[in-house]
Amino acid sequence: MTPLHNLENESYEEYLLRISSNKDELDLSWNDIASLMNEFLNEDFSESKYRKEYHLLHRGISIGVKKSENNEYIQEIEDKTVQLQKERFKYQDQKREYTNLIRQQARFEHLKDEVIKAIKELEKLKPLKPDRYIQADNNKKGIALWSDFHVGSEFKNSLNTYNIGIFRDRFKKLVEKTIQYSSRNNISEIIIANLGDALHGAIHVSARVQSGEDVIKQIQIAAESMAEALAEISKHHKKVKFINIIGNHSRLISNKNESIFRENLEYLIPWFLETRLKEFSNIEIVCDNDGLYIEDIDGAKHVFAHGDLDPAATSAKNLPQVLGFVPKYIYSGHIHHNYEKEFGVTEVIVNGSLMGPDDYAVSKRYFASPMQKYLVLDGSEVECTYKIKL
Repeated sequence: MTPLHNLENESYEEYLLRISSNKDELDLSWNDIASLMNEFLNEDFSESKYRKEYHLLHRGISIGVKKSENNEYIQEIEDKTVQLQKERFKYQDQKREYTNLIRQQARFEHLKDEVIKAIKELEKLKPLKPDRYIQADNNKKGIALWSDFHVGSEFKNSLNTYNIGIFRDRFKKLVEKTIQYSSRNNISEIIIANLGDALHGAIHVSARVQSGEDVIKQIQIAAESMAEALAEISKHHKKVKFINIIGNHSRLISNKNESIFRENLEYLIPWFLETRLKEFSNIEIVCDNDGLYIEDIDGAKHVFAHGDLDPAATSAKNLPQVLGFVPKYIYSGHIHHNYEKEFGVTEVIVNGSLMGPDDYAVSKRYFASPMQKYLVLDGSEVECTYKIKL
């Protein structure tokens, strides 16, 4: 119930006094008040009746308060004033939350419109057309783990330098190595698992300081780079499956506690790819469900996640309680370094970062070389892992 509706056990006079006293805060005209009061009384009076009655009631209360020596009557008026203030604040909070929601939705729609423009320009300048793919002799599968590109981050420290140009060079090498390892192992089907944080975003002060590109440009660069890479990889495989997992750097609201989980800019990436690669029949693009994606490979469950909500050290214990089954493999990123460990029947495999150590990592004395992983499967088992140093 909003402050515009009559409250429980509220008399006609109390209702008229309450909404008329606060007509400016409630953004009401006297005609609006007349409509509300006519609805309350089931009448059809003009606004002048209620305006005059309000002024008479207001004047009478003022005189009564001055003359009254009845403390109980004064206390009742004070209580009603407090209740009125509470209702006013509740209404203001509701308006503020609604305005924030509309603002965030408008921002997301604006970003989507800008990406649409970019796609249309790219389709004119650089159309992507399917080519005849090379079909391997067997059904061996490969899994390429992509994570933590942080497109838009720019820095130079004693251990590492990173910018858009270096991202492009490293990503080109990654694609070349992916095709090389597929050819070497006679891979016919490949899963490209994009495990999140492809964008640097703007969720932290350090992220804003180190970002050389705005968020829209980050989406365009990351998504188009992936589209061109998938088009090239598709020439060398019978089937390419792209799995998109959202990371934590791309949420719309910087405050984690206020952020809505699914309001994440990385959901624009698969939408971009589907548009750019619509003519490629051997490329399948899928998205996570609440930050997780489950792939059944030869009867075994392979789970893909970013890693911020499912830490490597505890995911093998916690995820079965959520999923209702024990995964054979859990793949994630987020921590920016190589990690592999068996927990009973589950093996956790963590990818490195393409970005490498940034200024924050150096300040904390963390170091891990820029790297990504390519896995060769024999049935449902990981037969070997290639660590692609970049």
